[in-house]
Amino acid sequence: MDAVVALYAEGSHEMSEALIASLSRAIFGTGHVASAGRLQRLMARICYQVLKWTTSSRASDHKDRDLGAFKNRLLERSGHPYARALLDSSRRETESLVEGGDPMNGPYMMLSPEILKASNIWDRIFLHSVQGKDVQLRFVWETRATYEAARSRLENGGSVRMKTVAGGTGLSMIVAYDRLIQDGYDPARITVRITDRDQSNVDKAARLLAKLTSHRGRTTSEESDGGISVGREDIFGDGPGTGASTGAKYDVVTAVGILEYFQGFTSHTTEHTLGIEQPEEASTARCVAARLDKMTTDSAALIVNTTRLHSSTRILELFGKRFDYRNRENLLALMATANFCNPKLIGSGHIYDIEVYEKGPV
Repeated sequence: MDAVVALYAEGSHEMSEALIASLSRAIFGTGHVASAGRLQRLMARICYQVLKWTTSSRASDHKDRDLGAFKNRLLERSGHPYARALLDSSRRETESLVEGGDPMNGPYMMLSPEILKASNIWDRIFLHSVQGKDVQLRFVWETRATYEAARSRLENGGSVRMKTVAGGTGLSMIVAYDRLIQDGYDPARITVRITDRDQSNVDKAARLLAKLTSHRGRTTSEESDGGISVGREDIFGDGPGTGASTGAKYDVVTAVGILEYFQGFTSHTTEHTLGIEQPEEASTARCVAARLDKMTTDSAALIVNTTRLHSSTRILELFGKRFDYRNRENLLALMATANFCNPKLIGSGHIYDIEVYEKGPV
């Protein structure tokens, strides 16, 4: 977690450059990133049962706002940032932490051999667990798929417009873009847009880009051709400045870690597992797919993920998280409603698959 702080903090330019370089080597090198083994999967099941027995929620009228929504002595004694995020995960001001903020960036850092070697026991329990390993794999596959989709268009002599939707701090897109620049592709032919609804994530992405040598002079707050821009955007927003209604079209779009929070075309839901009522929501997965259709060109590549029910995700459910689970068949049916077809499986883990869909007639 210290590496995450250094990556997005003011200053630490050399450290940030080194971290991005290390992540890039881990992602694009010849090394194989393995999914969690049998022992880790067994530990996930045991941890789920232990946490289920030892976790309780605090009274809703609790006056001490420094205390989280849940209490668990085991997690509290660890003092780990990810543990605090779990205990606070249902509070509005921290709800984005597990979804895409600093604690979720923690597993990415474990891809770096130097950091993995220096990690402590709590880092490995929280960040190198079954879910942590799958998040790492999802990050690797997303970044590789983004890079390859852009590279194929650049190799054909054209330009490419890329966007990450609700991308947190946009780290995957930043690493993919950095790799393209390092490989010698003309930055004037590459336009990148990083968006998220959380302003703190947008600020961190902008701060990181400002520290990277290969991005200086090309980073802006407003989108422009041949540059990389960062901005706050609600995918369903239509008001001025949201970015969702600009009409811009993109050749490569990543929408990873988003669909599991929207209803429709599911194999399972948290509410079904817990036997509780699931209120109907106005914004559904089909609405997200329609938005993705609207922002992509006729030959675009869309990078998305499935999410499967697992003991590791059930741990998150203990702390107020709610998921809509989709297998590959569910995702195929959903994407067909928005003119995306011919999915290509990039990688498959215990929880997540990453697939690339083509835009075109189904």
